[in-house]
Amino acid sequence: MPAEKAQGGASRFCCEPGLTEREIADILSVLSAAISRDIPFVAMGGSRAAQEDKLVLASKSFLHLFGVQTLDSLSRAVSGANKKSLWPLAQLAETLILDAAPSTKRLRFCIGSMEKTLTFLCRRVRAEGAPPLFAGAVLDVADHGKRGPSKTRERTAGRVSLQKGMVSKGHRQPEKGREGPFGQAGQGGESGRKLLKRDPLRQISEFCEINSIFDTTMDGVAVLDRNGLILSMNRSGEALFGYDQNEIAGAHFTALISPLSKPLAIDYFEGLKGGLKIDDGIGLIDHGREVEGLTRLGGTIPLFMTLGGIVDASRTGALMDIRFCAILRDLTHWKKVERDLQAARREAEQASALKSDLLAKVSHEIRTPLSAILGFAEVMLDGRFGPVANPRYESYLKDIYASGALVMSLVNDLLDLSKIEAGKMEFAFTSIDTNRIVSECVSIMRPQASQEGVVIRLSLSPSLPNILANERSLRQIVLNLLSNAVKFNKPGGRVSVATVLTDIGGAILRIRDTGTGMPAADIGAAFEPFRRLGNAKASKGTGLGLPLTKALVEANRASLTLKSKQSEGTLVEIAFPPSRVLAD
Repeated sequence: MPAEKAQGGASRFCCEPGLTEREIADILSVLSAAISRDIPFVAMGGSRAAQEDKLVLASKSFLHLFGVQTLDSLSRAVSGANKKSLWPLAQLAETLILDAAPSTKRLRFCIGSMEKTLTFLCRRVRAEGAPPLFAGAVLDVADHGKRGPSKTRERTAGRVSLQKGMVSKGHRQPEKGREGPFGQAGQGGESGRKLLKRDPLRQISEFCEINSIFDTTMDGVAVLDRNGLILSMNRSGEALFGYDQNEIAGAHFTALISPLSKPLAIDYFEGLKGGLKIDDGIGLIDHGREVEGLTRLGGTIPLFMTLGGIVDASRTGALMDIRFCAILRDLTHWKKVERDLQAARREAEQASALKSDLLAKVSHEIRTPLSAILGFAEVMLDGRFGPVANPRYESYLKDIYASGALVMSLVNDLLDLSKIEAGKMEFAFTSIDTNRIVSECVSIMRPQASQEGVVIRLSLSPSLPNILANERSLRQIVLNLLSNAVKFNKPGGRVSVATVLTDIGGAILRIRDTGTGMPAADIGAAFEPFRRLGNAKASKGTGLGLPLTKALVEANRASLTLKSKQSEGTLVEIAFPPSRVLAD
């Protein structure tokens, strides 16, 4: 029989001609996806066979057990001298329930002068329009020593037997309560070896996988008995505390906890043990505790400890079978990050306090002479002590007054922004008629808009309730946004101002203009202090309008959203949540 390539690309099977790689994979999957590529494997029947006992597939390792190299040789080796059928495996297959879960069975073969007991994980499944498919993987091979040259023994070569004797075809059935063929218990009895409850290969695979996960995880994991004694520990736990698990095994888990945290750890453990329920199969796992660990060399480690109880109620159903799992996470890195954040916060608060103090002092020093400059300029412009003789001087006085007013406005904005950032701006929240504030602000801005050739349209919701806000800051918000909408517009442009009551009870103030707009990528920069974008008019603004407006909006527990497109205009929405809208 030719050898075909199977999974992994290794030529490790002998099979019927024409059996494809996909078909081989399907046969292997009949048992388990966890089948090892090196495990001895045999299959018979199925869509490639005319009879149930026809061998269709065998691994090289299975052939090696019988000292043969082909399926035909294997068939002859296990059929017996006067038998043409592969009756030991065929009889084993007949004992299996079709399409049932895989089960373990044992067969004793006479191979040459040796007796071997093969423990199979096997299964038989239906094959549509063909004999049922039997698949068996060898889990264990037990040798029973050399046999003598007895002719009787030679005649029984290839027959299946148990430890208590040989069973041939036609042998009488075992007595009730005794062990039957293939390790199957008779009615009312048990087999010599307890059958595994689950797929043994998958169980072994999962066990190895879980062990690997525990060893590679960053957290220390320790298994404890019901008294809190350490049974085992993963490699991360060994590295964390500096112990080999053989050294720490048998010690109480509090040997890993510093004296300061021991009472907390013991209370946690006893509380968990007291709340454990056997019927649940697993103990309570809560939020854990922060404790201080103790290393082998006496150093301390900040830890987050989580305990969980595991119960094997299938054996005794008693608390004697409780075990606990302790997960110990090293918090050294996070504690360092926390300290760094706290230090950075203190530095930021200190810097903010210094900035506020500096601005307050600068404001005081600037306001006094600036107020005098503005006052004298206003007196001279009004001509209270006589007219200004030279018209050029009058023009200069207007520039002096406008520049002084701009500086005063800048100082005020800086102080307001600094106070809001420091949380020192005091707001008196009262019930405000938003429509009234918006109407008044539009009236103030209309002369400037007319001068720029911009039309302001007003659309107010008549059903809008009052909102809870600070009137002075709300007025400043609306004026700043209207000023920007007019300032960055063009002659013939429009500004639309509207108030809306949302479906969920919130209030929205919406200001849309048809001005120059800005690219979406520049919107974030527009909210940074002193940032003036490329499309801003060079002679207007200090770059504090939007940052201050956003800070005032958030101080009123509202949110500001800005959407803009180059040369298409800008939309600004101030949204007050339902909690800030007062019922009628």
